[in-house]
Amino acid sequence: MREYKFQGKNKDIGWVYGQLAYDINGNTYIIKEVELDSSYGLEETILYATMWYRVDKNTVGQYTGLKDKNGKEIYEGDVVKVFTSKKWRIGKIIYEHSGFTIDVTNNKELEYGRTDILENLTEVIGNIYDNSDCL
Repeated sequence: MREYKFQGKNKDIGWVYGQLAYDINGNTYIIKEVELDSSYGLEETILYATMWYRVDKNTVGQYTGLKDKNGKEIYEGDVVKVFTSKKWRIGKIIYEHSGFTIDVTNNKELEYGRTDILENLTEVIGNIYDNSDCL
């Protein structure tokens, strides 16, 4: 089963990873830890967030379920080097048409292009929020 996980940037501590949540005011949070509680005599167990961080909603990216050639998790918004057509290209991870892909459109060598994420041929080199100059 695929692992659903997100990343987001907190203004005080930087990048945090976990589950995505929103409050009624539209604030965005990454929940890092939850606690199970079944002490109320209910048939179901209730989950309580015990550690969460407010993040910039524009920096939220979903985990692709894949790791790069160095074992680093690959998230939506990451900037990666990928080996395609006998050369290294740089692109960003995007979610499109119900799946993750690498957009190499900004690469000067191509007018338009998408390529698959191949774990042993992809390397995370940054993200579009901290390293937009990589593109």
